[in-house]
Amino acid sequence: MDRSGKPVYAQVEVYNTKTFDFRIIEGNKATSLPNGSYELVTSFGDARDERATVGGHSVTVSGATKTTFDARQGRPVNVSLSPNPGSGYDHMVSAYVCTSDNDPANMGTSAPAGDLYVIPTSSKAYELAYGTAYQPQSATGGDFWLASATHRGGVPSGMSATLKQSGLTAIKVSARSGPDSGQARFSFHYQTTGGDACPMSTNSLMFQRELPNSFTAHLPPGEWQVGQQSHDFIFDGDHNYAAGTTTSLTLGHAVWGPGGRLPNTWYHQLYFGDINLFADPTLPGGGTLASGTVTLTHAGKTLYSHTYTHLDGIDAHPVIPGAGWYTISETGRRSLPSGSLSTTSSLTLHFYADPSKNDQIRDYITRFWPDALNSRNQAAPGSTTTVVLGMQRSGTGDGTISQLSDSVKSVRAWYTTDDGATWHATTAKLSGGKWTIAVPNPASGRVGLRSTVTDTHGDSSTTTVYNAYAVS
Repeated sequence: MDRSGKPVYAQVEVYNTKTFDFRIIEGNKATSLPNGSYELVTSFGDARDERATVGGHSVTVSGATKTTFDARQGRPVNVSLSPNPGSGYDHMVSAYVCTSDNDPANMGTSAPAGDLYVIPTSSKAYELAYGTAYQPQSATGGDFWLASATHRGGVPSGMSATLKQSGLTAIKVSARSGPDSGQARFSFHYQTTGGDACPMSTNSLMFQRELPNSFTAHLPPGEWQVGQQSHDFIFDGDHNYAAGTTTSLTLGHAVWGPGGRLPNTWYHQLYFGDINLFADPTLPGGGTLASGTVTLTHAGKTLYSHTYTHLDGIDAHPVIPGAGWYTISETGRRSLPSGSLSTTSSLTLHFYADPSKNDQIRDYITRFWPDALNSRNQAAPGSTTTVVLGMQRSGTGDGTISQLSDSVKSVRAWYTTDDGATWHATTAKLSGGKWTIAVPNPASGRVGLRSTVTDTHGDSSTTTVYNAYAVS
C-alpha cells in the first residue's frame, strides 16, 4: 500500500532460504509458493506522485499466508554531499534493500530528494545501501557527483546522512568526436568487491551528452567499468580508482583501429583471438558496428574464410595441418554518418605456427596515436602530425598458452590523403622506446595510416586504417 493507504502495483523479489528458489511475483495478487521460509524485498511508488518506498522482510509460508508492505510505515531517506556542489543540479537520493547473505533478492529505486522512504526492520538478514547523486541541469556542461554508503545489520528507521566529497575519486573524461558522433550515452558501473553486491545497486551513473564533450564524474572509490554508446559502443574492463585521486580518460581519440590479443594454437587448432578492428585506444572493447571478411591461408590454400556482420564475432578455431607459415587477413567496415573517422580498417598477420604446441603466435599489431589533435580529432591545415606507432602484443591471459619472446626488427609506414589511391612512404624512427612517424598534412581532408612491422623471427603484420584523422 502507498503512503495514502491505497493498494498499488509492485513487484516483489522472493527467495527461499532453504531451496534457493528465486522468483519475482506481483503484489496484491495470490501466488502459489511451496511451504518454507522466504526473504522478500520490494520497491514501489505512490499512485499519484513521485514518492517511492523500499522495504524488505521475511515470511514463513504455511498454507494461506498474507504479508503487507505498507508505505505509511516508511521513514524518510535524506542523503546529501558535503561540500554541496551548489546550484544548477538535480539532487536525487537512492535506497536499495538487500539480503545480507548476498542472495539474489535486492530491490530499490531513486527519487528526488525528500520523496524517498524506507520501511525499517530489525532483522539482520537485511541491509540498506543508500546514496545521493547530483546531475547538472544543463544538457551541455557540468560535472556529476555520486556518493553512497551501506548500513548493515537491519534496515534503520529512516536514514539521514551527509557524505564527504573528500572520500570520492574523480574520473576526468574528454570525449572526442570523429570515430563516433552525435548524442552519446555514458555509463559508469560499479563492480562489487569482497562479496557484497548491495553497493552495486546505488553505484550506477548514466547520462547523455553531445560529442565532443568534457566532464568529471566524482564517484565512490573502487572498481568501475566505463562505457560510451552513440552510433557505436565502446567499453573496457574494470579498473580500480582510489579515493582522493583524479584519473584522466580520453575517449574517442583517433585512431579506432585493430586491437586485442594475437591468435594462438591450441591442440592442433588455431584460435583467431578477439581482435577488434575498431578498438578505441582507451576503451578497447566494442566497435560493434563492424562487418567484413576474415581468411586464413597456408601454402597457397585457403583453410578458412568467413564474411561477418556486426551481429557476428570474428573469432574462429579451424584445425591447421602442420607446422609452417600462415596468413590471417581481416578487413572491416563501419556504417556511420558522412564525415566520420575510422570507417575502414584491415589487419594482415603472417606468422609461423606449430599446431603441436599451445603457443601464442609472434607478431605485433600497430596502434596509431596521432599527437596534437583537437576535440574533433582534427589537425591544423598544412601542419605536421607526429604519430606514435604502438607495438601491441596482448597476451591471452591463459597460463597454459605460452607467449613466445619476440622483438621488432623493422618498421615501415605510409600515409594517404586520397582514401588509399596513393600511399606515401614515411620514415619510422625509434627514440626513447617509441616508434614514431611524421605526417605532412594537406590543406584539408582526411589522412589514412598504414604500418608493416617485421620481427626478428620473420613474422610480419600490416595494419591499415582509412580516415584515421581529419585536417580542418
